[in-house]
Amino acid sequence: MISLSYLNKLLKLSFFIIFLTYSNTYSFAAVDIWEKNEKDNEEINNEREKKIKSPILPEDINKIEININEEKIKDSTKSVIGIFDPEDNNFNLDMWSASNGKEIKEILKRIEKIKLSKNAEDLLFQILFTNAYAPKANLSSEEFLDIKIKWLIKRKRINDLETLLKNNPEVGKNITAVKFLINEYISSIDIKSACEKINFIDRKVQNNYLDKFVIYCLINKDRSEEAQLVFDLLKERGFKDKFFENKISFLLGIAGETDQKILDNNLFNFYLSYITSDNFDYQPSDKTDKYIWRFLSSSNLIKTNDFDDANIILTYEQAASQNAFDNNEIFKIYLKMNFNFQQLINAQENYKNLPNYKSRALIYQSILLSDNVANKIDLALLLKELFIKDKILNVYSEELSNILKSINPNEIPENYLEVVQENLNNPVIEKIKFDNNILHRSKVIRHFLESKKKVTRTEKDFKVTYKKIKKNRKYFVSIKDIIVLESLVADGISIPSDLEYKTLRSQLTVPKSLEDLVSQNQIGLVMLKIVEIIGEDSVRNLDPETVYFLNKILNDLNLKKIRDNILSEFLPERV
Repeated sequence: MISLSYLNKLLKLSFFIIFLTYSNTYSFAAVDIWEKNEKDNEEINNEREKKIKSPILPEDINKIEININEEKIKDSTKSVIGIFDPEDNNFNLDMWSASNGKEIKEILKRIEKIKLSKNAEDLLFQILFTNAYAPKANLSSEEFLDIKIKWLIKRKRINDLETLLKNNPEVGKNITAVKFLINEYISSIDIKSACEKINFIDRKVQNNYLDKFVIYCLINKDRSEEAQLVFDLLKERGFKDKFFENKISFLLGIAGETDQKILDNNLFNFYLSYITSDNFDYQPSDKTDKYIWRFLSSSNLIKTNDFDDANIILTYEQAASQNAFDNNEIFKIYLKMNFNFQQLINAQENYKNLPNYKSRALIYQSILLSDNVANKIDLALLLKELFIKDKILNVYSEELSNILKSINPNEIPENYLEVVQENLNNPVIEKIKFDNNILHRSKVIRHFLESKKKVTRTEKDFKVTYKKIKKNRKYFVSIKDIIVLESLVADGISIPSDLEYKTLRSQLTVPKSLEDLVSQNQIGLVMLKIVEIIGEDSVRNLDPETVYFLNKILNDLNLKKIRDNILSEFLPERV
């Protein structure tokens, strides 16, 4: 039998969730109205017949039967989850439909092992997050979504993941996605934003970590009665956690004191330990979770006074190299270490006799003290080698760039200019230089550089360039020129018949495997293979033969926006 107390809790819960629904907050469990709607839908579905007869038309017309294709109904309800509309890049909803999910998973595994260039990663992002149906074979919508979410999480693309959740409520069923966002904000001491993420959680999801965080957020918003109700129902579900009960009882004001134990098995328990501790004291180790490292750094809870313990300092440096600890904190630690005047003056010799972390600290302090430009650059580059030695260069890369930027460019010796430029993080601003004597560098390529194409202007630019190259009897039509010509033809622009380029074009080939995929209209799989082909290379560094067949494939599939993005990188001469 159902106890009276439990029935009362259910009644309270119904009122609670209706209230939460109107206040646009998290709904912890299903409400009766939802169950009723689901039952109504089931009854409607059960009453449906495969043949529908009109009750109002004449009897002879009544004999007309309407057949319902159940497969089409199923197709219409397939999940379409993404960020971009297909037309943004000339894709379509069925870009994956004709492909085998097994092949897609295999190529994604290969791509995951490649350190993709920015061009390749940007293209992969567009491909994966275009709204489209999952493949019909060997890759369900749920599995495909899980692959996409893990891709975003690995790259810490927080804003993109939030956009995915906002645009696709169904993503709220994925515990990993919501938990990741919550941990990201807790570790940054942004509890308000962390609590906002509970609105993404699907109402049917049951997960102890998320449920506990919901209870805390209600307390944090001074909604203790609602928190108590949700907590009671969680326990009715069989939930047991002595640590959490102890902390929540304290935060609810039920208990006057709480256990001072610090629990670091996950970030939320660690956070509860911190906010309920009288004298919080915690020393991280190499086994400490990266989120806890970030929380400690964000909260200024790192206390480093024992500078003779190499293991502790190295633990901090390793944590920073894994993006679990703020890099700036490492340099603050370096500045706290004491060195005498002679050590600092002769740092380039004295560092050799010190432990690695103290060597880095000594050189770093010497850099800041140096007023000689050449010496400062030498020390900065020496420190780079010391970070490379322990395989933690990423801790120093940004600081190195900042040190070099602090130097007046006019004071940098000429023999240092190139190496300084190589170690600066700021991108070089480049301008495109047009040359109307060479087709693939002429103003004709503005056709690919600008989103709004002006065919009349392209034709005018082409006439100007064509007159020049026609007069030049030594002009040789290159592969890059052929790429331009074929793309112009694909866009409906006429090419003079006396412009000979077909002989050279006939010698260029497209891999048979890619041609087959194109003929089968396997757009998504073709695009993944293009990402794999580009790989670690910048598009600018690809050889013309490769760009030729990529360009031909994209023209054949009518993926002209992607084509233009590639040509915009590959063709122009920049200064």
